[in-house]
Amino acid sequence: MNERHPSAASSLGAQWTGFFLAPATFFAHLQVAYVLVPLACATGNHLWLHVTGALSVLLAIAGTVVAWRVWTRDGGGAPGEHGGPPPRARFLGVTGTVMGALFTLLLAAQWAAAFILSPCQ
Repeated sequence: MNERHPSAASSLGAQWTGFFLAPATFFAHLQVAYVLVPLACATGNHLWLHVTGALSVLLAIAGTVVAWRVWTRDGGGAPGEHGGPPPRARFLGVTGTVMGALFTLLLAAQWAAAFILSPCQ
């Protein structure tokens, strides 16, 4: 078991940020995109759809990086069966990294649709 002192990256705030940032960004982007589509259709200006898509992908990447740093700074590997802060940090880090990667791909796919489909369709 790794008994190192927690680093700045494995603080409780970093653990939960890495765990929740990408999924929260995905759901926020979904809501904002639904609000912006009628405006983009009416005006023909798709800029805000692309701005929100790009910002969402970048924010999800940031959350994934935070989760990955939490995981690696607390030793990486499996969380193990023991309790306490280091296994919790590894669990939240590895789970946040995998979820962050998935939600980043989903956000990129949603943003790609803005390039292919017209908002009026």
